[in-house]
Amino acid sequence: MGKEAERYVVVTGANKGIGFGIVRQLAKEGITVVLTARDATRGNVALESLKSQGLHNVNFHPLDVASQESILALAEWLHKTYGGIDILINNAGIANADKDITFETVKPVLDTNYFGVKNVTKALLPLLRDDTPGGARVIVVASIFGQLKHLENKDYVKTLSDREHITEDFVDSFVNHYLKDVVDGSQKEGGWPNWTDWVNSPFGRPVENYSVSKVAVIAYVSALHNILVAQPGSGKKINVFSCCPGFVATDQTNNMGTKTVEEGADTPVWLALHSPEEGIGKFWTERKVVDF
Repeated sequence: MGKEAERYVVVTGANKGIGFGIVRQLAKEGITVVLTARDATRGNVALESLKSQGLHNVNFHPLDVASQESILALAEWLHKTYGGIDILINNAGIANADKDITFETVKPVLDTNYFGVKNVTKALLPLLRDDTPGGARVIVVASIFGQLKHLENKDYVKTLSDREHITEDFVDSFVNHYLKDVVDGSQKEGGWPNWTDWVNSPFGRPVENYSVSKVAVIAYVSALHNILVAQPGSGKKINVFSCCPGFVATDQTNNMGTKTVEEGADTPVWLALHSPEEGIGKFWTERKVVDF
């Protein structure tokens, strides 16, 4: 197979869990995959594990999605190494391990789960190739915790439900409004995700800010789709999707999940391989479009 026929995929947060499963499944398809992770040691251990399984079409590059310097270094390396990429899968994400909801505990979650996804996507968009069969793809691994039914603020629910008119600036203001309410201690009054429910849930109040971050990234995918379709004559087709892998047994869920890593990786991998036309810009789970 000539180089022009090869496909190149970048997967963020991929040294373990769902990201690792995504890399493994795509590599088995013969696709060249770039596994990224914040910790270089853990990333290289993951790489060697895949090579020991006979998957030699995987490379590693460090990436801290909360660092613009790290993001730009990855973009430069990808350009020099491959010239371009076909698929970006934004999987990197964290949850607040601290039960206290403060600016200091919430800000890293939003910096990783929302701003990190947005900044990585913006930096790598120019690298997405215009000759990718079916169009280049950006896939964001989100969560059903990001569905609008978790928001009690009806004004936000109404605006975000109008997906064809969501803008990046609006999503930024949504996230920054939440941060302000965290500082003021007014999340309950602000109508943020089922504030009273999280107190008694098995996951506790940290799910509150995780949920906000996932609402934001699902909304951002719609905003990005709106931006892309409004650019006539660009000559480049880019399909964007958000998806929930399901309740997967990983470190992030304290291994309480009901799905295996392989099962959790299924929908992101399927979207990467098939890029269904009818669901571009929308939210997916179990290979189906579901309500935001």
